[in-house]
Amino acid sequence: MTNKRIWTGVAVAAGLVLLFFLGREFLNNQAERKRQAEADANVQKAQLALSQLRTFADGIGIDTTRFVAAPTATLDEIEDRTKRLLMEIRYGKKPSRITFAGLSEKVDSSWTASQSYAPDQVVQLAKKSSSFGPYAKLAAHYQRLRAQTGSSPAVTDSLRLLRQTLNFYRYLNRFDMDRFVMVNIPAAELNVYDRTGKSLMTMHAIVGKPDKKTPCMTTYIKDIVAYPYWNVPKSIATKEMLPKIQRNVDFLYSQNLQVLDERGKEVDPEEVDWASLSETNFPYRIRQASGCENALGLIKFDLENPLAIYLHDTNGRDMFTLTKDRWRSHGCVRVQKPVELANFVLGEAKFDKGFMDRCLIDQKPQTLKIPKPFPVFIAYNTADIDATGQLRFYKDIYALDK
Repeated sequence: MTNKRIWTGVAVAAGLVLLFFLGREFLNNQAERKRQAEADANVQKAQLALSQLRTFADGIGIDTTRFVAAPTATLDEIEDRTKRLLMEIRYGKKPSRITFAGLSEKVDSSWTASQSYAPDQVVQLAKKSSSFGPYAKLAAHYQRLRAQTGSSPAVTDSLRLLRQTLNFYRYLNRFDMDRFVMVNIPAAELNVYDRTGKSLMTMHAIVGKPDKKTPCMTTYIKDIVAYPYWNVPKSIATKEMLPKIQRNVDFLYSQNLQVLDERGKEVDPEEVDWASLSETNFPYRIRQASGCENALGLIKFDLENPLAIYLHDTNGRDMFTLTKDRWRSHGCVRVQKPVELANFVLGEAKFDKGFMDRCLIDQKPQTLKIPKPFPVFIAYNTADIDATGQLRFYKDIYALDK
């Protein structure tokens, strides 16, 4: 009887042990299924959030095919695409036409790190990525054209041009600036904007002709020069001026041009053997004296760049009113309102209204320091909005958008 009780006890104990392990396995499996269900739900939410974000990005001209996540993608892979798309929505891509980048970018890569990627919330975050007024207006025009049914090839091409400008405006978010100058080459126009996109000043500009293109760049005004010299680029001196000088040395005097040697010392033009010189043999520098007849006019805005490009006044101010052809310079940018722009950049009225009319003689260049570097963007946007918010398409003067 005793043995029977013992074996019964053993059997009960074994049953309890087996039940314990079976129960634990059941609970573990149940917990694993719950964790897996939660993980699957998080992946579905992330996919939905990315899908909604891609729809939003499509509406502002971003090619979102690069951000598609496969159905089998992990949560980390989906969130990585979401972060990269958010960064492009905010900061855009660097425009390929920029030949000189002289401004430091300040891209906040942590902007998306602590954000929620829940559906709807991620789109709300994207909508707050830019407060630049012209961008919002241009995006609205893009969405209006995109919604047209049975779009023609012309509309398709217009959308392509709008996408380029929308990206440029997103690119501006990479720079921390309160105010900046923007020159749009196809419009031959200069605007000063604040960070919200409000136009503080607008004027016509004369930019490079098609065979002497004004380069696109990001740069800044270093200082302002009153009564500047014009140091004639060597290509202009040898290709355009030298033949005229060889025909008649009086050309130099008629244009107030000075001849300098390699040490910067002025040389008597009558002592130069001009006939022996050529494009490849020209050991001199040509400089135009300051004054009303100077090609740079009376005010020069010195820009940081290695291409000898700057903003300046002009001795042919009537060209702003006599012709609509404002693509006629050798690459630099002539501005219609140099006094107003200079005073704005300087932060005080250094130049009075009569400065341009007095035109004093025998003046030496005077460099005026500005409070801080003033950002300048020279862009090529054939599609943009004008001062009234209307959509404009400008002539592709350099044939870059074909």
